[in-house]
Amino acid sequence: MKKVLTIICSMLLVAGAYAFEVNEKVLKSFKQTFASAEDIKWEEYKTYYTVSFMHSGIRSKVDYNKNGEILGSIRYYSPEILPLHIFSSLKYDFPNMDFHGVTEVTAKNDVVYFVKIHDSKNWVTVKLDASGNSSIYEKYRKAK
Repeated sequence: MKKVLTIICSMLLVAGAYAFEVNEKVLKSFKQTFASAEDIKWEEYKTYYTVSFMHSGIRSKVDYNKNGEILGSIRYYSPEILPLHIFSSLKYDFPNMDFHGVTEVTAKNDVVYFVKIHDSKNWVTVKLDASGNSSIYEKYRKAK
């Protein structure tokens, strides 16, 4: 009996978490672009939807307006997946640092990369534009 109640409560919680229906235009656009996406989670806001998912091994978040048009996206991946000119620029500018992870932010036609790098003393976030121009976005000393 406890198991049955637990299952029912779990189902109600899951159903309550998705108490909205995603707009048909948005779903169509998403499915056309990311047909093989997995681990899909939708959120609804007043003027847009956000969908989080895995696609080709990359964790992604995409914002859609109510007409199914992409407003922007965020992707999280390893530095080796960066475009070659960006990766090369980063290696040239920071030759003695180890690379940790990338957050790629796209809004309209602009792409910005935030790359976490580190050495024995510091964690650094480098911000790069689509041309490979870089600047230090943030820097923290590691605890001793």
